[in-house]
Parts: sequence; structure tokens; C-alpha cells
Amino acid sequence: MLNRRIRNTVGIVLTIVLAGVLLLMIYTEKKIEGEKETAYQTLLAEVEPYEDELREKKILLSNLKSDVSYSSEESEILVGFVATDESDLAYMEEKADIYGFSPVLVLNCTMEESTIEDMIDTADDSWEIMLYTPTFSEEVNESVLSVISYLDSIDRAYADVFFLRSDYDSDTNLRLIKKDGFIGYTSYHSEAPGIGQEEDGTVYFDYSYLTSSGTSVTSRISAMYNGRASMIFALDMKSINSGSLTEEYVTSVLDTLQSYTENDDCSFSTITSVVEKLSDINSIEASNQESYEKQVVELEERIEELEEIIDELYDNYEG
Repeated sequence: MLNRRIRNTVGIVLTIVLAGVLLLMIYTEKKIEGEKETAYQTLLAEVEPYEDELREKKILLSNLKSDVSYSSEESEILVGFVATDESDLAYMEEKADIYGFSPVLVLNCTMEESTIEDMIDTADDSWEIMLYTPTFSEEVNESVLSVISYLDSIDRAYADVFFLRSDYDSDTNLRLIKKDGFIGYTSYHSEAPGIGQEEDGTVYFDYSYLTSSGTSVTSRISAMYNGRASMIFALDMKSINSGSLTEEYVTSVLDTLQSYTENDDCSFSTITSVVEKLSDINSIEASNQESYEKQVVELEERIEELEEIIDELYDNYEG
């Protein structure tokens, strides 16, 4: 009987001891878990501002490149007339007065010198003169130089963008017109009209040379406007005089162009204005590029620094 009581007592004591040990273990484990959780929450609180900044810097870096390019917010329309002789100038003036644009006198430098000189002498001083040849080669360029010589002799300004047909925009020909002192040329993009400035500073913008009433330019005008590009629409006076370009067609084209100028971001303009705009865009892009490169270096350095701080904090955490 006594032994049974002793065993029972010992059993109770052992149970109590084991229960105490178990409770102590549970308490200790919960305490450790609580301390770990507290330490982890402390770590998260310490890391959070660095991770927030890291995300912010990465987003800034990702978005930065899209801010480098600068494009025009306005389309500028030029209207030119490829004249055949002095008598065409009255027609040009009439259309310019009706639609409110400053006409560009496009001079074919391969015509008779006397015809060219008569047109130059008669043209309004406010009109821009743009030089042109139907084809282009080193031999043809001699006629361009001859016209330039005459213009210089009477101190008459002319556009520093040459009307170059797309079939002749070879590197050799571009070197020739640059040698003549031109800073740009007309280009032709079959889909969306383009405008820009090349790395060497040469400017270019699109043209449409209209010689037949069967030529549709509606989609091209729309593409020019939607792309905020600028271009010259050159009406061939020989085709107008012969009837290949009907008066109805000319009116339709000019009406369409004028309808676009009713928008705040489109206007009749001049070659000078287009060139100045391209120069401004190039300067802004260059400035943006310099700023971009500086900011990229600063952001990348800060991102690397933040990543090192975050890694070190996690490495020091004894979880």
C-alpha cells in the first residue's frame, strides 16, 4: 500500500515536473518566436524606406529615356509653285491672298538664265525662293551655282534647303548641295512624312510634287498632321497651265490644307520657320541627352548603394 502511494506521489511529481518543463519549453519557444517576430518586424521597418526608394529610383530610371526625345507639337505647311516664267507669279499671288499663306517660289535652275532672272526680279521680296532641278548630278549642279551667283549679286536671299527629288538623294548629291552651302534638302517618305535633323546637322523635311489631278494627297496630308511633321506641297505651274492640274483639283488641295490650319497645332508657314524649329528641337534633344546621361549615372550609383544597404541588413538579420 505504501509503495503504491509512493509511486503515485512520484508519478504526480514527475507529471507536474514534466508539465512544468513542457510549459517552460512552450513559453521559451513562444518568447523566442516573439523575439524573432519583433526582430523581423524591426528589420522590415528598417529596410522599408530603402526598398521604397529603390523601387522609386528604378521607375525613374525606366521612365527617364522616354523624356530624352523632343518632338514638335505643331505641323507647318509650306505651299510652293514650280514656276515656268514671270507670268506665273500673278497666279501664285492670287492663291496666296485667298488662302493666307506666304508662297514659296520654286525655281528650276535648269531653265534659261533670262527667264530665271526675270522671275527673281519680279517676285515679291517677302516670298521665299527655293532652288530646284528636275534631276541632279555634278553637271546639273553648275546651273544651281549659276543661279546662286545671280542671287548673291543682287543680294537676294534664298532658302538654304534645296528642293531635291527623292530619286536623286544619293550621298554624292547630298555632298554637292552641302558644298553649295545648303543646310538641308527635301525628302520623301512613302508612308508617314518625316522631318528631322541628321547627326551632322543636315535638316530634311518631306515634299509632295503635284503634277496631275489624279494624284491623291489626302492621306498624306492627314499623316503629316497626325505625325506633327511639316512638309512642302509644290504645285507645278506647267501642269496647271496645260490643264493636267485642273483648277478644281488645285482648289481642293488648298481647301484641304487650309482646313487643317484651323487647328491650333497646324499652320501655313515658311521654310525659315521649319528650319528654326528643327534647330530648336535638335538643341533641346542635345540638352536632354546631356541631362539624361548625368541622371542615369546618379540613379545607377544610388540604386547600387541601396541594394548593398538592403543586402547588408538582411545578412545581419539572425532569423
